[in-house]
Amino acid sequence: MIRLALRTFVDRWQLFVGTVLAVTAGVAIVHAGMTIILGVENSEAPAGASVEQAEACQEAVSATGTLTGMTVTLGAFLTIFVVGSTFGFAVDQRRRDLAVLRLGGVTAKQIRGLLLAEGCVAAVLGTLAGAVLGTGLTTVQRALLSGLGVFPDGAATPVRTAVLVIDLVVAFTVCFLGARGTAKRATRLKPLDALRRTADEQRVMTVRRWIVAVTALVLTALQTYVAAAGGGLLLTILLGLGIIITGSVATSRLAPLLVPAAAGVLTAWARRSVVVEVGVANLRDSVRRTASCAAPMIVLVGLVMGLQGILDTQSKATVVEAETLLAADLVATGDSIDLAAVNAIEGVALAAPETVISPEIQLTTGRTTTPGLGTVVAVDPDAFRATHLQRPDTGDLSDFGQRSVVFGPGLDSTSVSSHYDEITLDVGNDTVRLDEAARMSETLAGVDGFYVDRSVLPAEMLEGPTSVLIQLAGDADRDVVEQSLAAAGATSVLTPSESAVEQTSASEAENRAVMAAIVGLGSLYALISVLSTVAISIGQRRSELATLRLSGLTRQQIHGATVLEALAATTIGLVLGAITAVLALVGIWAATERVYGTAVVAIPWGLLAAMTVLTAALTTVTALLATRSALRLPAIRALGALD
Repeated sequence: MIRLALRTFVDRWQLFVGTVLAVTAGVAIVHAGMTIILGVENSEAPAGASVEQAEACQEAVSATGTLTGMTVTLGAFLTIFVVGSTFGFAVDQRRRDLAVLRLGGVTAKQIRGLLLAEGCVAAVLGTLAGAVLGTGLTTVQRALLSGLGVFPDGAATPVRTAVLVIDLVVAFTVCFLGARGTAKRATRLKPLDALRRTADEQRVMTVRRWIVAVTALVLTALQTYVAAAGGGLLLTILLGLGIIITGSVATSRLAPLLVPAAAGVLTAWARRSVVVEVGVANLRDSVRRTASCAAPMIVLVGLVMGLQGILDTQSKATVVEAETLLAADLVATGDSIDLAAVNAIEGVALAAPETVISPEIQLTTGRTTTPGLGTVVAVDPDAFRATHLQRPDTGDLSDFGQRSVVFGPGLDSTSVSSHYDEITLDVGNDTVRLDEAARMSETLAGVDGFYVDRSVLPAEMLEGPTSVLIQLAGDADRDVVEQSLAAAGATSVLTPSESAVEQTSASEAENRAVMAAIVGLGSLYALISVLSTVAISIGQRRSELATLRLSGLTRQQIHGATVLEALAATTIGLVLGAITAVLALVGIWAATERVYGTAVVAIPWGLLAAMTVLTAALTTVTALLATRSALRLPAIRALGALD
């Protein structure tokens, strides 16, 4: 079987290009991710480092692990999805070959052995190429993480034997599962049905396909309901990521149901043009092929649009949050603002200082004490109540005073306990015991973990960068106030919206860099799969195209028909992928409505338009090149040759 599999690889290499490329890309992503994770997991701050440096190193290790873990997870999902799709498509294109083998005496067990052997060959080639590509990708990913400032200084990322073993395991597991599933389906069909193309043979929505589609659809609906009905924003974002995955699986399985609809839309046009008529006929006759071409497109659009939509919504929410939850006219910031001078400025009705301090909050439940994971902000309780309009989920802000604490909107609601027996704050040589006054709901832009009364803190702890929310008197001259604030030590005076935009610009640049790191390779991965599937679907139809030539169609007309068919497949994938991406944003839309009183959602229409133009252009070029290659053989010879 190995010899026959190798012979098949050599003779029908076009069918396996997509699978090998998919395995190579998947192994490369996993190789780079695991090399970085294993390299930084035990990183420590250099000897003699300060507490702040040690904390910064630990945060860098955590951030690198999180970002890289997301990359590996994404790569694993894409590898399983794309390899399974391309392998199934390649086998589907050989149904007649397999039927002939069965009629020639080859048993179903031997056919399964042949397909599994082909899967092993693809795994070996993908592992070798992926390990080499992954080594280079590790350098790129490390440089990108260093550029973001989250890669620990001095961490090494050598090539480890364990990572090479993981590469091999990933490649063989994915190829084995992909080959096993398609082998079962290929041998379940009666050989004569495959040769005669009976109705059963052409049936696309099999029982197994329906089960997978309905299961993924139910999971998508369940996640969408939970995200929209309640829960913190972090949970909503995580559910959005889950919806992208299960929604992509569901819509790709249901794609064949849309093919007849797409053909129906083109039917009226088909009567006016023989090119469109041929394209529509192919759509109706080759539902399985069209659905296979649409599948990677669904993943591409759902992934990129969904993740970018989540990031854009977070950026937009920062501005909305500043406009709706803060009652302030100006935000003055500086490292050494004279608060007494600010309060004395004519035209300043209220000044609410906020300073991030270094002491941690200690949270105790039973006998377990843990540090509160969030920034501690020293505020004036009265000014805080006057400038912060967000109402707490629990408790009452009127109870906020010297011996109490307010849980801020930057805390991860999934990691905060419902009750703590003791809450303390270390203040110099003293420990201040605090009662929980109120707990804010989580917001998309919230970063503050805990609010404490600044009057209980020594003056030296309040030195450093401070923001002051300013409410102006009705007759105040803003320009004069701004000049006075600058004289009092403010280095920046902006409105809350302007301040939010400035913060958003900085975070948006980081978000887009993260987006490039996490999704860039995945998008390229899926795009290669789209083009590979289109090329294979056309390259394996030489006799069909030769028949069209002998029937009188010109080369230009055949080019037009294949391009139309390829564009119809990618359009179906585009529509279903966009639906998946929008579903991923439904939970965030509802959650922001609950928190801000107005829904905040950003759908990246510009990105969708750019992807539409890019994929349409690349699909057209790929279809033209594949058709040109298939027509290179004289029509008579092509008609007599096996596809």
